[in-house]
Amino acid sequence: MLAEGCSMRYKWMFLVLIVAAAMLMACDGAREPELDVYETVIAEPEAEEYGPWAFANFADIRQPQHLAYYVPHGIIAVNHIEFMSDNLYGRSPFTYREKEAAAWLVEELLAMGHAWENIEVQEFTWEQVSDTRFARGMSWEMVASAVALGQRAPRETQISQNVILTVPGQTERKIIVGAHYDTFPYPGASDNASGTALLLESAQRMLNEDNYHTLVYVFFGAEEVGILGAHFYMYSLTEQERENLVVMVNADVLFEGPYLKYAAAVQVMNATRSWESHSEDDITRQVDEIAHLMHEAHGVEIIAAPGLVNSGSDHLPFFLAGYTVVFMAGMDNLGDGRWGTRVLHTPQDCIHYINERWPGKIDTNMRYFSIFLEEILLTRFE
Repeated sequence: MLAEGCSMRYKWMFLVLIVAAAMLMACDGAREPELDVYETVIAEPEAEEYGPWAFANFADIRQPQHLAYYVPHGIIAVNHIEFMSDNLYGRSPFTYREKEAAAWLVEELLAMGHAWENIEVQEFTWEQVSDTRFARGMSWEMVASAVALGQRAPRETQISQNVILTVPGQTERKIIVGAHYDTFPYPGASDNASGTALLLESAQRMLNEDNYHTLVYVFFGAEEVGILGAHFYMYSLTEQERENLVVMVNADVLFEGPYLKYAAAVQVMNATRSWESHSEDDITRQVDEIAHLMHEAHGVEIIAAPGLVNSGSDHLPFFLAGYTVVFMAGMDNLGDGRWGTRVLHTPQDCIHYINERWPGKIDTNMRYFSIFLEEILLTRFE
């Protein structure tokens, strides 16, 4: 088993080196087509101003780990979103592009200063997840058709992967922080480079913090075809790991609109002995208090929306298994009491299009979601 583990580790290290070399070569070569490929076909209102904040220079923000503390919240994340949108677009589940993105994530975590022994690449096959509650009724042919859309063929091995980083804390009690990095065959800036980049920035900042809880960052694969990576990860946890799980935090589509929303909830058994969503326990009350204090300190409203907990994203397997979850998303007011998205699963999910159409929205949302997440991770939950 030791030899097999070492072999797997060197396999991924080798892949990381290949990706790094390719990226350096790309700097001197021709760039992939950018915004002109993703021309808008959706009629929308005139551009709206969402108040870009003061720090808007995103050039070369890769900072040494000891300087991350001095970089304003959100800037590191925005830099990662731009890279993923331009260079790792079309991260379809079970494709080589998704695998390339996973290798890039490992490279970034190592570059920050995280130890290799704290990073794991958890592979899973379609066969291992095809009988989950989220994949029932789907065949591999259906999955392959959904992810390719005429652009990318899935891997013949039918493999996807989660990338897992563990940041030890003062206790073995764990907070799991998740976001999926796969996308439909579009740039995927909002869905879900936004959540992925938020985790990367947080992981860099936490190098300099004395966190009480052990933090487990999980970059999930294969979310777009049935939340498969999150489901596989959760059911791979040992009994002791489940007992130590305090809360699961999930970040997805963080700037579909200017309204910062979160759902903090847990399932409880009601009087009829059936499960129902409940928005109050000790943990959710503490999260609500963090949102309240952020409003007082920064003047930003992070809106509690417990109903969002039923959204189909990576927190759902944990929520349905009875764990407390916090789900963060940026939503738009569509009128008539409806909240929704603007660019989700379209070619317009591109950082350049979004910045041109809604200047400042990405900057603002990522800044405050970064602060919100950090406050949650530094809270001592009992």
